[in-house]
Amino acid sequence: MGNVVSGAIVTTLFLLVTMVVFFFLLSSFTNRSLDASAASARQGARVHSAIQFNSTAQANAGVCDVYSVVVENTGDILMDDFSEMDLIVEYTDTGDTAVIERLAHATGWSVSSISPDTRGPSEWNPGEIATVNFTLSPTAKDGTSGLVTMATYLGISDSSYFSCAIS
Repeated sequence: MGNVVSGAIVTTLFLLVTMVVFFFLLSSFTNRSLDASAASARQGARVHSAIQFNSTAQANAGVCDVYSVVVENTGDILMDDFSEMDLIVEYTDTGDTAVIERLAHATGWSVSSISPDTRGPSEWNPGEIATVNFTLSPTAKDGTSGLVTMATYLGISDSSYFSCAIS
């Protein structure tokens, strides 16, 4: 009788361990499948995303600290979370120091307008043009050029040169 009880306990423990391992592997497989689906969807969105700088302008002719760039959403994907985008500037300041800086959204750069903003206000839809203002601190040196790069949260980027010309 003791052998029968011991055998039943061992068999029960074996089945319990097997069941726990099975559920762990099933959960792990499900999570990997969901991650692969999300990565595939993100890559698909990335393929259909594009931006293009149209122009860059110095806002004030007397000082080289505020600029505006016109950027077009040339892809097929709606962009609505500007806080997840990066704006990076490279330039020479008035002290002849090379500056490379990532500007923070809302404090270093902002979207002043989107046109034509007929679909989804405050959303950057395909075909729409955004005017982005950014502030340099310290200011750029007169007679020099710099580079501004915008990168979306999908990893798509474009760059354009800007110039400092004090009149």
